[in-house]
Amino acid sequence: MAIHRSAVIDHNAEIGTYNEIGPLVVIEGGVRIGNNNRIEPGAIITSNTTIGDNNRIHGHVYIGNEPQDLAYDGSETYVKIGNDNVFREFTTVHRGTKEGSSTVIGDNNYLMTASHVAHNCRIGNNVIMVNGASLGGYAEVHDHAFLSAFVIVHQFCRIGGYTICGILTKITKDVPPFLMIDGNPALVRGLNLVGLKRKGFDAKRRAIIKQAFKTVYRMGYSVPHALELLGEMEQQSEDLRMFIDFIVESERGILLKTPVSDGS
Repeated sequence: MAIHRSAVIDHNAEIGTYNEIGPLVVIEGGVRIGNNNRIEPGAIITSNTTIGDNNRIHGHVYIGNEPQDLAYDGSETYVKIGNDNVFREFTTVHRGTKEGSSTVIGDNNYLMTASHVAHNCRIGNNVIMVNGASLGGYAEVHDHAFLSAFVIVHQFCRIGGYTICGILTKITKDVPPFLMIDGNPALVRGLNLVGLKRKGFDAKRRAIIKQAFKTVYRMGYSVPHALELLGEMEQQSEDLRMFIDFIVESERGILLKTPVSDGS
């Protein structure tokens, strides 16, 4: 383990093996760090943060600071981070608000420069957040989603798996899986077909997803009626079940506005 002599590490921090810790890094007590992580100059990791293995934390990243929430009363809250993640310069990750709660980030995610993960957010696996993308409190981003630069996600919103969000998109509703969205306000532009192909979705899988998209977004049905129709073919595909379940579980309502409906 290589620790620069200028790093400040509390003796109550738990640090595994083969970690590289650069100049002026600050690691507080109560932090637990696994193995083979690289923490670069000026990074700060505060109490009650757990980090797994093989993560790279670039310069001046700040993980585990108090939430930007007026309801926070100083309670014991947490950040939990998995393995193989990259946090680029000046990214911030805040811990939970309510006592015992956590902000959770899974595995193999790439958070680019100055991205922000607010209190109690949940990020799955293989998510990309481009420069300046920002999640409000309690937001969720599911596996393989892509948030372009300066995407803003309102608190409590969910971004479904395999979704791509265009640059500067403002998101105030849940975004179902597989979609391509863009704009302020956000509009549903279609399916993320290029992304699905790159992720190995074959023609049969894409055809079922296209049918589900058409049923919800192109046929003029109400959402309950569209779900009823999709339920009749649900057993055909795990992708379809994921799409249906996401919509059923939505508490904020899903993003429905499209360029076609925008002028109505």
